[in-house]
Amino acid sequence: MKRIIVAGGNIGGTIISNRLVQELSEEVNKGDVEIVVLNPNDTHTYLPGQLLMAYGLETPDALVKKEKELLDPRIKFLHGEKGTITKIDPANHSVHTADGVAHSYDYLVITTGVEYSWDEIPGYRASALTPYEFDIALKMREELEKFQGGTIVVNTARLPHRCPVAPIETTLILDDYLRKRGIRDKTKIIYTYPTQGVFGRPITNKFISKIFEERGIEVHSPFTVSSVNPSEKIIESQEGGKIKFDMLIGVPPNMGAKVIGDSGLGDKRRWLPTDKFTLRLKDHSNVYVMGDATDLPVSKAGSTADFESYTVAHNIANDIKGNLGVKHYGGDVLCYIATGTDQATYIRFSYTMNESPPPPSYIHWWGKIMYNKMYWTVTAKAVV
Repeated sequence: MKRIIVAGGNIGGTIISNRLVQELSEEVNKGDVEIVVLNPNDTHTYLPGQLLMAYGLETPDALVKKEKELLDPRIKFLHGEKGTITKIDPANHSVHTADGVAHSYDYLVITTGVEYSWDEIPGYRASALTPYEFDIALKMREELEKFQGGTIVVNTARLPHRCPVAPIETTLILDDYLRKRGIRDKTKIIYTYPTQGVFGRPITNKFISKIFEERGIEVHSPFTVSSVNPSEKIIESQEGGKIKFDMLIGVPPNMGAKVIGDSGLGDKRRWLPTDKFTLRLKDHSNVYVMGDATDLPVSKAGSTADFESYTVAHNIANDIKGNLGVKHYGGDVLCYIATGTDQATYIRFSYTMNESPPPPSYIHWWGKIMYNKMYWTVTAKAVV
């Protein structure tokens, strides 16, 4: 029997597990292939929805479901200590969990995601609200409801980070939110970014910079935050910038999962060296990496994991069944960008294709909302 272990659940782990079952359905039914998902939690949170929740545009209960409900019933799901990974050992083809078990595998897919490294910037945790963590996003919603005017800084601490368009969305939804509350004229919005401009891709940077200018959003870049003074409410940068704020909305520094470093894998930020076309962990033919865990020059986004899952599932199925041919990942990414509380645009790009964002409209907002709603029944279950 061939055993495929998926290290990590949530968006990437769920999609790839379900797609693997589809690709290897006959083999799974016969008992020739076993698919095992290891994840500490038994819940699944739709992370992109947290931003909308922070502005009162989504309800908390719509963003969380039981992981087991989303996985094909033929998939073995281990959580708690049984699913908490303490070591990944590619040399010995095994994954160790907190209950002391060493799980051997024939194929491993690493979808361990990111962790937030708040404390590497002094004062950041004590000062910043963020839509990136569920509980803090709820607190952000409460603080925004009480806000009556002042200076709001939207800061991206470090690159790369999960969902790279989210700081743009945070800023433009904020602008619209404040206008609809009638307090935009009482509020200065300042957007700070670690590199020059507002976004890392030139076409989108130019497109969004124009919208920021039209809406009176001030941009400070490059601005690499060095520290935050919680009592004085001042954020400072390595470049010498200093901004006083009434509210700070931040993207905390992102790193790969701690277990990656504990296992002696990855670079200094714990990103895993991944072949950009095959998605194999470099120097390991039976280990694949997906989603936020990779060191690939593409967005760390849910849609990225979805696109990647086709390549990974197909190639594992090809190894097991043979004669299917090898599939390559082309760097495909699709990201909706909310530009207000009822309008959006999107960007679609790859290794060889540049984006061409259309004018913001309600149509694209509707597309974003529908994608969110259909995530549970279509994307997560790998229906398409």
